[in-house]
Amino acid sequence: MLFEVKEITEDENFTTEPMKVGSRTIGDHVRAKIGDARRQVQFGARQGIPSVLVIYNNLDPIHLFGTEDHDFISAMYGAYTLLIDPESMKAVDSFHARNHALGEAKNTSFSAIGRLYPVFGKLEITLFENAFAKVKLPFDALPTRFDVKRVNVT
Repeated sequence: MLFEVKEITEDENFTTEPMKVGSRTIGDHVRAKIGDARRQVQFGARQGIPSVLVIYNNLDPIHLFGTEDHDFISAMYGAYTLLIDPESMKAVDSFHARNHALGEAKNTSFSAIGRLYPVFGKLEITLFENAFAKVKLPFDALPTRFDVKRVNVT
């Protein structure tokens, strides 16, 4: 397997100052790193090698700002969207919509996108499967230390 590691190091919207609020668009950091890693990952996929982008959040000391599960899922498959019936004001459908970085004909070289983060002094990896990957990850052959989020796209 090929692993390309990209690091998040800066964001003008992030702050550690007490009582000061930061803001962000869900998935922006991950989408940007997908764009940065495209060429390296395409090389591996063209060779038939499962290719994974791994993102390390060196910006946020608690490794959350821009790299939570919903950031990965939104960046990969689009913003989570609810369809509301205007008469009943109830949700009638939910789906992933705009701002997706992966699709049937888009960035299929990525076998997965991952998050690298420290837990009690050891590095852990969560992998988010690309349901549209040309070269699938051998999930059964991955070490048990990998937390894998499989995806069912309908």
